[in-house]
Amino acid sequence: MKREHERGSPDEYIVGNRKGMEAVVIRIGAGEAQLVLVDSQGKWDRWVYASVEACTTKAEELGISDVHVGEYPEKTRVRMNAHQRTEESFAAGAYPEQGVVGPVNAYPENRPRPEAPQEERSEAEGSS
Repeated sequence: MKREHERGSPDEYIVGNRKGMEAVVIRIGAGEAQLVLVDSQGKWDRWVYASVEACTTKAEELGISDVHVGEYPEKTRVRMNAHQRTEESFAAGAYPEQGVVGPVNAYPENRPRPEAPQEERSEAEGSS
């Protein structure tokens, strides 16, 4: 079951931000594809569609003239990586359906280690 996109539709994403907008269409999985919209500042978001053709059709409907299919151009990748996210964007989890991630369970590997290695403690205990 697919869930509704948290941040709205591609139509809402490009409102007032059409200048410099690029679209990248990448195939994912056996048949689906994702439409990645990248603005002039490098901010981006993605939506999953049933096929590459559906993604390219949606990009054309949005009026985006710069559509890349199959790969991210170097200039687009550099712009995306240079984008500085806002402080508010870090408050939302990457996977909202999972909820807030709590503290780490006390697995043995997460517990504080003894100051002396196990062998040294055994020798010290045996000589007393």
